[in-house]
Amino acid sequence: MTAAWVIIGLLVLGLPLLAWWVGGRRVWSRLRPGAEHDPWREAVRAHGLTGAEAALLARGVPRGRRFDDPRLRRAAVDWAQLLLEQGARRPRTRRGRVLVALGCLWAAGVLGFLLVRVLMGHPEDVNWVSVAVFSLLAVYVVRRRRGLRRTVALNQ
Repeated sequence: MTAAWVIIGLLVLGLPLLAWWVGGRRVWSRLRPGAEHDPWREAVRAHGLTGAEAALLARGVPRGRRFDDPRLRRAAVDWAQLLLEQGARRPRTRRGRVLVALGCLWAAGVLGFLLVRVLMGHPEDVNWVSVAVFSLLAVYVVRRRRGLRRTVALNQ
């Protein structure tokens, strides 16, 4: 019983004191919020966009929309190209290519297991939540990249 009270006392008094002590360290004064690279903020500033135009651009670029204003068109192309460059690239090293090949092999095995279980009449053995999540993720990635490429094509 005494050990429980000691532990409770340490938690009630010790954690706030520890938080106060850690918060007073000089390491926290060296942090500079806002100093990191923000491509979106730089793109909005570079093209002189208002808040409404930035919101229109943020909504329209991933969807592959065409803009009428030449300034918005330039901003849309720049932003879409930047997002495409930041996306996943094909691996350049041998190790990366081997990992991609193993991932494709794993995905083919999972798909084969899914088909065998469904065709054999045992669909309850398939984790349908995982199938739905991975399918939605794949659709999202493909549609997003298509939308960005379409934005570049329509607004150049």
